[in-house]
Amino acid sequence: MSQSVERFSNRVADYARYRPRYPREILNLFESQCGLTPLSIIADVGSGTGKLSELFLAN
Repeated sequence: MSQSVERFSNRVADYARYRPRYPREILNLFESQCGLTPLSIIADVGSGTGKLSELFLAN
């Protein structure tokens, strides 16, 4: 494994633990500005950590 990849591999748990989640209020913005409803079909393209996807799935 290259050195640049190994440099961050021991920090994953800290990143997951301390990376802030999106506030529930962001869904209000999507609802009011985009017409998002619980029945909407969405694609979280390039979701990275998946934290926004978690919020969508929970609501």
